[in-house]
Amino acid sequence: METAKPSALIATAAVLFAAGCSGDTTRHIDPSQLAMNSTMAAAFDDGEVTLFESYVAVNLPVRRPNAAELSSLRGAVKPFDRHPWVTTKDVRVQMTWTLANMDKDDHTVGVLIDPWNEFGRYVPGVTQVGDDEQPNLSGYDELYDLPGLDSDRSSRIVHTTSFDEMDELATDFATAINIFAEVMPPPMAMPGEEQPEDPRVSLVNHAFNLQNRHGSDPYTDGYTPSVIPALVGFNLGLRTAEKANLVLEYSIEIVDSEGNRILEEGSKAATLEAADTVYTLGEG
Repeated sequence: METAKPSALIATAAVLFAAGCSGDTTRHIDPSQLAMNSTMAAAFDDGEVTLFESYVAVNLPVRRPNAAELSSLRGAVKPFDRHPWVTTKDVRVQMTWTLANMDKDDHTVGVLIDPWNEFGRYVPGVTQVGDDEQPNLSGYDELYDLPGLDSDRSSRIVHTTSFDEMDELATDFATAINIFAEVMPPPMAMPGEEQPEDPRVSLVNHAFNLQNRHGSDPYTDGYTPSVIPALVGFNLGLRTAEKANLVLEYSIEIVDSEGNRILEEGSKAATLEAADTVYTLGEG
């Protein structure tokens, strides 16, 4: 767990500037907030476990390709039907955030990131485990102990989800998409029979587990595509096991290695949206 004293919150303006002579451009996006309050209804309640969640959709300013650029993306790259417009070699992103507890009591808070790329969106869903239901892992799923206002410790956490961590998230999502393409779900059980376990559940949750890194994981490395689509957005979330009043302020930095994939501040050009395809396990 990582704690820090209060500090100035990230950047205060969006800036686009050239980064040296490398050809890269970097854009800093204005800080935004995600809040959770104690009036929210439970998002998940199976009679034993109750979870409260709050989410915000974060769209990254990736430029949509024009017709000529799109037509040039010929050739399937397994498991995708064409080469991605943006890969992790083209666009990289990191997010710096400050999580503040507005309550007197301590909370354990999950910070969740569910990825989008140009081929689809990830929704974790809920899987039946025996007689119980269990939420699947988000793409980035980390717990933080957050002291309350009455604590002698800071009630804020400042953290950066780094370029490497977000690249790992993009890679894990691409791996999950390939798992969905290659691993068949079990057939529906006949009435009175127990539904067989879906092998995709353990594979996808394993890929997204923060302790497992691609390139050194024989369980899922065989499903990692040769080309990794970059993130074009994500759902950012907070989760607690009790009602809470929390504020997450976040700021995003994007590096564009080509210099022509990220839109400038104020641009009216169309952004590249995530595909409508939703990848989920169990109940979404």
